[in-house]
Amino acid sequence: MKVNYNERTIMSQFFSLEEILQITRGKLIGKASSSAILPEKISIDSRTLRKGDLFLALKGPRFDGHNFLKDCWKKGGSGAIVLEDITSPSPNFFLIQVRDTLQALEELARFHQRRLSPLLVGVTGSSGKTTVKEMIWQILSQKYLTLKSPGNFNNQIGAALSLLKLSPHHRFAVLEMGMNHAGEIAHLAGLIEPTIGVIVNIQRAHFGFLGGLEEIKEAKAELIDYLNTRKESWLVLNADDPWTPELERRARSRLMSFGIVREAGVRASKIRWDESRLDFQLSYGQRKQVIHLPLPGKYNLANVLAASAVALILGLSLEDIAQALSEFQPLPHHFQIQMQGGFRIVDDSYNANPDSMREALDLFKTTRGKRKIAILGDMLELGEKSSLFHREVGQHLARLGMDAVFTFGDLARGVAKEARKRGVDDSFSFDDKGELVEELFHYLREGDCLLIKASRGMRMEEVVEKLRIRLCLPTSLHP
Repeated sequence: MKVNYNERTIMSQFFSLEEILQITRGKLIGKASSSAILPEKISIDSRTLRKGDLFLALKGPRFDGHNFLKDCWKKGGSGAIVLEDITSPSPNFFLIQVRDTLQALEELARFHQRRLSPLLVGVTGSSGKTTVKEMIWQILSQKYLTLKSPGNFNNQIGAALSLLKLSPHHRFAVLEMGMNHAGEIAHLAGLIEPTIGVIVNIQRAHFGFLGGLEEIKEAKAELIDYLNTRKESWLVLNADDPWTPELERRARSRLMSFGIVREAGVRASKIRWDESRLDFQLSYGQRKQVIHLPLPGKYNLANVLAASAVALILGLSLEDIAQALSEFQPLPHHFQIQMQGGFRIVDDSYNANPDSMREALDLFKTTRGKRKIAILGDMLELGEKSSLFHREVGQHLARLGMDAVFTFGDLARGVAKEARKRGVDDSFSFDDKGELVEELFHYLREGDCLLIKASRGMRMEEVVEKLRIRLCLPTSLHP
């Protein structure tokens, strides 16, 4: 689809130096070699900074970008946005001194997205939001140039950097909105300014910071509070989520629901699934369309429906949705099945909470393989109920009849202990990933099927990679 833009519109993607100073309320130290800077050339990482980039020095509890100003200058950076008391490493490296560099980053991103005015979609949820974001992008980008936040760039830094990638040619942008504290969704919504907001689900996650499901619901509902301020906004909700009736009552925006069990605007029926595919009939009003999705498991159905709801709001057809999703590729570390010889490895190491862990184990139970071995790490940020939630996973393992469980981390010891108590005799715990893989390697028999899953902070993809090396697996395989 070719779109023509006049020269003035295209040039508007640049920041002039005067604009940067005005937006950030900064003070110029030194002389800039250029008066125009591309937003995408604003960098916060000295390691990937390229010649001509403008470095923005963030400062956090464990890092300080100001320590790398000299490196940025040596790499050919044009200058830097810094705190007020910082000096330049060279007369040829200009500085823009501001009171708060993170705030400066956000103000530049907000200014940039407002002048380009694409339609923004914000996606949040306790699980599945990355998949939903990717599916929305997959559908929209079939017809329109659409921006998406890379990977899991779902905090205020990631959202701001994503917005700075916008060009005048982008019709839509789809951004993920993460949180583990109250107030974060409100802050992100104020930065992103979405016209469409999606709450995929509300599950047991981040209890350590938020306290419980009621608090998680309230944190997600901050998105509704923002959408209520804009007449043209849409709220997309999961009709099967028990919190949805309350959230619908609080919404003053337009509503779209999706669901399987309860009545919803976007629905699924005639569902068939296995470890490698999901087939169903998508319904919207009186229209129906068969969807063939090359993703495993029934739990992905809600993600597909959420993405479809957004696409339908934006005027795409059921046929457009079916075509786009038929080409959707599994995301890295999201129940990816890798085969080599007589072994089947299921890499679901991207993240975990008690509910997504249960869903993954249920699907894993249906996966082909002689012995089912669960390799699980800690589920983090669960607060005072953490021990209970890990014991519940051990109980569920036993109910499913898993053949063995290998755990990594202090909290996951409770999984193995409970599983052993409930009859899973081969339950082992480790504090070292190398030792876990070594013992597992000697335990394995041809035909075994392995699931690897834990919270993101446990980096269980390292276990997957160690297993690949030991079993001589290539890096990218499909079932």
